[in-house]
Amino acid sequence: MTSSPLYQQSAEALRTRLAQSEWKEGDRLPSESELCEEFGVSTVTMRRAVATLVAEGLLIRLQGKGTFVSSDHAILQGPPQLTSFTEDLQLRGWRPTARLLSLTFERAPGPVAIKLGLAAGALVYVLRRVRLADERPVAIQVAYVPALLFPALETYDLSKASLYDIFQREYGIKPANASDVYHVGKVTADEAELLEVEPDSPAFRVARLTTDSTGRRIEMVENVIRGDRWAVVLRLTASRQPGR
Repeated sequence: MTSSPLYQQSAEALRTRLAQSEWKEGDRLPSESELCEEFGVSTVTMRRAVATLVAEGLLIRLQGKGTFVSSDHAILQGPPQLTSFTEDLQLRGWRPTARLLSLTFERAPGPVAIKLGLAAGALVYVLRRVRLADERPVAIQVAYVPALLFPALETYDLSKASLYDIFQREYGIKPANASDVYHVGKVTADEAELLEVEPDSPAFRVARLTTDSTGRRIEMVENVIRGDRWAVVLRLTASRQPGR
């Protein structure tokens, strides 16, 4: 009898069906409730199984339409969209929460001010959180937010809410574009304690800069993400131009 978690068993069963072409490229999968009934598993289990295949690039979720087998057509019609870290966790089938470490009001360090396009010494909120997936730590985040754009940020519950949601709902500022720069590294002793891993464990170090539709820089985030709980999947399509 297999000892792997039930969601992994379900994910493997879905992979087998894809390999056998039971569902072909572009096909819409049965609904979540139909899959749960067929597999005899809970909604949470099936959601994590499907999210696993989404992270692997085998399936793609289209908001309001369902889950489809990935295909070139689906990629062209559904380019990568900007999501918050909270949404990233949800897409992977995890329940996102956060542990607030600190929220301070301080003058931006020189490199931060430059990246955010602020004057030297401009005031920023510095938000430090441990991001949790199903109650287990997955990342440490340090977010720098211009205080002039988001006054009284400390009045909101930052242990639960997505910053992107707060930006849009409370301040009318919608994140529109972001750039992520990934580096591979190791966690320090302090980071290891927060992430509940051994010191020098592998991690992704990701710097994100977010802008609104006018190009105004509204947030800079430094992430340390556990390497054993995160995967980056790049789906590539060959150029249609003839080779030279």
